[in-house]
Amino acid sequence: LIMPLAMTGAPSRFITSSRPLHCSRVLRLMVKAKASSSSRNSGGGGEPEDYHPWGSPPQRDLKKFRRIIAALYLIGGTGHALDFIGKGPFTTMGDATTFAALTPTQQLATVLWATLGPAASLGLTGDKAWGDAALVAVAILDAVGGFSGALGEAGTSAGAAQVAALAAYVYFARRAREDDEKQNNQ
Repeated sequence: LIMPLAMTGAPSRFITSSRPLHCSRVLRLMVKAKASSSSRNSGGGGEPEDYHPWGSPPQRDLKKFRRIIAALYLIGGTGHALDFIGKGPFTTMGDATTFAALTPTQQLATVLWATLGPAASLGLTGDKAWGDAALVAVAILDAVGGFSGALGEAGTSAGAAQVAALAAYVYFARRAREDDEKQNNQ
């Protein structure tokens, strides 16, 4: 406990105090030390006040969205991988109890989700262009399969969720691109 407090720049009387340090007190000390450190550094050099490691607000929103979708696609890909052993969404909700008993379209969707879901997740967490492409591919394939009825009874709701995800991605990506263009023109 002493090492983190010493690193915050908290006065030594707080570090050696005989009073017990509760988490809330430690957090207050850390915030106070950070605030005093920021006010000392604001006079020259350092980062500008609006600096954020994830970029401007539109950039941050896109990164946050990518992180959320990455987690969901990893869960979805893992869930569909369970269809290979008869414990996934297709095999538990429909008449089929094994991967072999699924329709060819459901088998293809299972293979695509089991591979593209984790791949998209990996690419999205790394802010890679191929992660964005995998997101778009999964969303389009799931939406087409869902609305066509080829994915079974839950396909329509899955398709609607993918349309919402794709629309949100387009919105955040467009805002981030417009912000980049605005910053480049200044």
